[in-house]
Amino acid sequence: MAGQFFFNELQARFNLREPKANKPTNIYLVCRISGKQVKLATGVKIYPDHWNEKKQEAYISCRISELDNLNNTIVNQKIIEIKNRFLQYKHYLCDNPSEIEDSIEILKRFIYKDTIMEKKKQAVNAIHWLRNTLALDKTIKDSTRSDYVKQIKSFEEFINDTGKSPISFIDINLPLIKDYEQYLFNKKVGKGKTTKTTTVGNKVEKIICILGRAEQQGMIDIHEAKLDKYKKPQSRQGNDNEIYLSENEIDKIYALQLTGVEEKVRDLFVLQCWIGQRFADTQSINDGIIKDAPNGTGKVIEIVQEKKTHRVSIPLLPVAIEILDKYKTGFPLYSNQTALNYLKKIGEKAGITRLHNVTEDRGGEVTTKQVPAYELIGTHTARRSFVSNMLQRGYDASIIMRITGHNDIESFQKYVKITSDDAANVILKKESGKVLSETKKESTEQKVTVQDVNNFVAIIDTVKQTYNEDIKKQKAEQKMEDASSILISLAEDDIDAHSIAKAIERTGLEVSLGDSATGRNFIFRKDTKKKKIKFEEIDESE
Repeated sequence: MAGQFFFNELQARFNLREPKANKPTNIYLVCRISGKQVKLATGVKIYPDHWNEKKQEAYISCRISELDNLNNTIVNQKIIEIKNRFLQYKHYLCDNPSEIEDSIEILKRFIYKDTIMEKKKQAVNAIHWLRNTLALDKTIKDSTRSDYVKQIKSFEEFINDTGKSPISFIDINLPLIKDYEQYLFNKKVGKGKTTKTTTVGNKVEKIICILGRAEQQGMIDIHEAKLDKYKKPQSRQGNDNEIYLSENEIDKIYALQLTGVEEKVRDLFVLQCWIGQRFADTQSINDGIIKDAPNGTGKVIEIVQEKKTHRVSIPLLPVAIEILDKYKTGFPLYSNQTALNYLKKIGEKAGITRLHNVTEDRGGEVTTKQVPAYELIGTHTARRSFVSNMLQRGYDASIIMRITGHNDIESFQKYVKITSDDAANVILKKESGKVLSETKKESTEQKVTVQDVNNFVAIIDTVKQTYNEDIKKQKAEQKMEDASSILISLAEDDIDAHSIAKAIERTGLEVSLGDSATGRNFIFRKDTKKKKIKFEEIDESE
């Protein structure tokens, strides 16, 4: 049965090794644990007559020399540090009573943790520790772990090539990191070229980031090692080396007659161009949910982005739907490197040969050359193409960011590759659209004035009057025709002129009958305008 242990009974004092000596003597921490006296060295010394036994501290006084005051200040700082650690030790035992049997060893770990850690740091191979820690860390995504392993391998090559292996965490500091930076600047990476300035800076920053994980476990102090003072070298090549493909160029790639892996890599790339996702996020396509848009105007696919681990809804344009329908049983997925091996060849086959200026900053030397655009096509080109083409279609950046998953405009801007000419065309197209829209609006929403109404009424009256006159004229002509028929019929029956005139008057026409027009020898003259018929006797001699 384990003995009792009382927290408040655990006390400690500081004693001098030789309290009556005339020279500096060691100070010990003395306490009793489980009936045993424990004496631990503090690592500091003091003149016995400078020690205040009651207050358990060294004197600081103007009566002693400046040097003695300085030494005594160091003693007091150490005493305070050990008191704090002893208190931490007591709290630890209180929270972990099952470890009381090992309380003496635990006390040593608390009091001497700096010394123990220093020895541990010196004994541990930093490269092996980092590699093993990354392998066991379940909080790191596979893609991030893979990148970190590559960075550690590069750092290890530097350590080996410069004869610094093996290296401990004690050896890692800002001067070593600057040596690594210079090593990368001078390293040949192919075709006699040295490493790009941007690549050098990124590699060094990633190593410092990885070392931050070691700091979390007390293996290194980033601030003490001055790694937080590192400044990334500024590249002079700018951000204009990357390209985007226009919609016409994407159509050319999609129109190629390809087979096998080349066809599938092409389809995956074109799909990326129309959905705007990272290459890593295409791995989520097969797990995506395709559904009708809320307003019923099309379809969207919902996926969870790997980097930010949040859900995005992506509008599916016609080409994207066509490609997804082509692979209903599952979209083929390839590694980034496999895709890169095919894309440049595919771009060349599609005739993407326009020249693009590429500026490089390598080893402090800046060069500019022209290269065919297809040589610059990579998996990330698709994402840049989506962003740039959607902007040229007139969509607002904030709308596009909701689809691409960017959280800040600064990161988003890196994908905007439209030229000043492209921007000018977007503005002109938008403004011309506004003018046309306003013109239509003016034509459909023009205000009608009182004068406009009066003019319209006058026009209607004129048309109505003309119509009525035409009707009257037609009726008059019809009556004349009727009168003529009656006249001819009656004349043939030898009816006298007066009887004929009365018959015609019944049709509504006015008849003028001369005094002499009483026989059968007469003619009649029609006056349609006055709706009048005039009978005149004919001279037989005529």
